[in-house]
Amino acid sequence: MRVLLVTIDHMAHLNIFPMGVAYIAAVAQEDGHEVEIYNQELWHYPDSHIQQYLDENEPYDVIGVGIYGYQMFKKSIEVCKYINRAKNRPIVVLGSNGPSACPEYFLEKTQADYIIKGEGETSWRNLLKTLEEKGKVEDCLGVAWMENGQLKQTPTSPLIKPVDSVPFPAWDLFPMDAYFLHKHVSARHTDRCMTVLYSRGCPQNCNFCFRLYDSYRLRSFDNLFEEIKILKRRWNVTHIDFVDENIMVSSKAAYRFGEAMLKADLGVTWNCHGNTPAAVPEALEIMKAAGLTHINFGIESLDPIVIKNMGKRQTVEDAYMAVDNCNKLGIEQGLNIIWGNIGDTEESLRLGADFLIKYNNTHNVRTVKPVTPYPGTPLYHYALEKKLLKGPADFYEKYQNSDRLTCNFTDIEDGKFYELLYKANSKIMKAYHKKAGEEADAAFQEVYFNYDPVKGFRGPRHR
Repeated sequence: MRVLLVTIDHMAHLNIFPMGVAYIAAVAQEDGHEVEIYNQELWHYPDSHIQQYLDENEPYDVIGVGIYGYQMFKKSIEVCKYINRAKNRPIVVLGSNGPSACPEYFLEKTQADYIIKGEGETSWRNLLKTLEEKGKVEDCLGVAWMENGQLKQTPTSPLIKPVDSVPFPAWDLFPMDAYFLHKHVSARHTDRCMTVLYSRGCPQNCNFCFRLYDSYRLRSFDNLFEEIKILKRRWNVTHIDFVDENIMVSSKAAYRFGEAMLKADLGVTWNCHGNTPAAVPEALEIMKAAGLTHINFGIESLDPIVIKNMGKRQTVEDAYMAVDNCNKLGIEQGLNIIWGNIGDTEESLRLGADFLIKYNNTHNVRTVKPVTPYPGTPLYHYALEKKLLKGPADFYEKYQNSDRLTCNFTDIEDGKFYELLYKANSKIMKAYHKKAGEEADAAFQEVYFNYDPVKGFRGPRHR
């Protein structure tokens, strides 16, 4: 069949490689389907352009739209509106986090034909086979659809095991050089960066996090390293952005991963997401030796009561330990703090803000963000139970962006909430700019009065 996959425009100047779409494309190609990409994300086509594109091209059998950015759901709905108006409208299939969490809402809003729920590859390829052979969709696992105004859905597909059975992303369908322009914050100006996925899932169970499946599965190192070697050989990729939810699930896992990367000697630097209790010196040292430059930590809170309410398996002491250990080794960190969760107070906000100020890193601007109860998360169901939200339509009407409240889980009135958050983030940013100014001043002094020709000087800028 002829399949068109849409990447929704995230309105960014530089774009990260759309790995989810690339995996979906790869399994469709593996089964013999003809796959093309409608790259709105890269070309910034107006939403209406998709109708013209479908009308002017040879008809497609299926069009797939992944709604994986919560802030992009309105744009996704607009794109689907124009798909529905096309004279050559294909069968419309939605996927990813938004539709998986609340299929009935998205089927009604988009008038799509089907939704792929959960981990996409198996259900997607089975749905394509069913459509091609004109079989019964009721026999296809992991699919939702509307029938006579009622939601119909089949049980979720079994999780993919081994993960190595999934083909590598369909890189050849994308203008790869455009994605190498996106640099990770810890990469050098001369690096060519690319995203890679080693694991699927996360063993944590944080109340604000939605995942498509409850499991944690790893690729083999042989399979992972073969992918990196291809990226290096074909496109001279020199920095890997591991987009796993959590590579460092434990200190043993972190050490094992670093050890394998070191032995593989791939000639790349890399960054990852990690769990603070895993950031012990032994693990960090071998990961650093293997090319690690940056860890993105989900600190979230410095209040032990709130951490417990979140269901996050870490302590306040773990947060300080992880950052101190990284700083000793010169490993940069991304520090994420959220506020407004169950049990949060004015004091817990102060603790989070003070933490970001203490570990102020001018390579990485971080502020405190209000927690968002994304549909499907435990926090979302708590909001429904407490009548803070009525359902998915209410959430999507109220949700504006990640710096605004969707609903308030604290005892603090909304106006006061924003006033406190403003003061905290203002204090954080003043500290950030003060330190950035001091670093710039030191750089000027060095170039004017103690110049090192080996080090050179490019002005008071990042790297």
